[in-house]
Amino acid sequence: MKPGGKDGRLYKIKELTAIEGGSNVTLPAGHKFGFYKIKSVAPSGSSLPTPDSSKTGARGIRAGDVVHLWPGQKLANGDAVIPLELTLISFVSDVSNSRNGNKTDVTTQENLESGVREYTVSPFTEGSGTINGMVETDSEAQKELLNQFTLIADDDGEHITIYPAKQHKQDYMMSRRETEVVGETAMWEHFPVTVDSITLDKPLDGAQNFNFNYSLDGGNNPGVIYYKVKDLTAGDLGGDGE
Repeated sequence: MKPGGKDGRLYKIKELTAIEGGSNVTLPAGHKFGFYKIKSVAPSGSSLPTPDSSKTGARGIRAGDVVHLWPGQKLANGDAVIPLELTLISFVSDVSNSRNGNKTDVTTQENLESGVREYTVSPFTEGSGTINGMVETDSEAQKELLNQFTLIADDDGEHITIYPAKQHKQDYMMSRRETEVVGETAMWEHFPVTVDSITLDKPLDGAQNFNFNYSLDGGNNPGVIYYKVKDLTAGDLGGDGE
């Protein structure tokens, strides 16, 4: 499946109350999209899914990871997950996302014979880009972004509330391919960012553009999430280590 641009959307993440594991605790149905942040993994006897032992260079789930879990997934004592509520960000039109690897030049005179520089690869990468959209007066997500750079005065008709400018990180989820068709593969990207700059245009004609540049926040577990859609009506639910 090669998704087009219309298949992807950007969502704002809100963390809900954690679900703690225990005897006969399972994840409920009705949690839209099914994304959770791992709060804790039981040191022994965890019911959370385990990694495929045939895959090399991989690891299992640990605290801080953002994953997709199915309704009915069991949670043992010591397991805990935080449901993630996703709200579509209505003002967004386009999202650019660039990743860059880093390398260090370690060329010495020994490389003169080959005539080619030698490099060592850094374990770190950098991610950045621009999110483009339009000014929208009813967007709470946009108001929150503006508040990072300017004071906000909000008059709701009864109260006037002042929000001093305050810098804080933003946590997003971006879908590359959304699907509920059994057997198909969905692709999502956990997208925590720091906002570097904002641009608001006011052209004489056309829409007022709202754009912001960001850097990917490596401290909040960014990553790409793939999952194959299950047939839940057939009882294909999560369980111990599944």
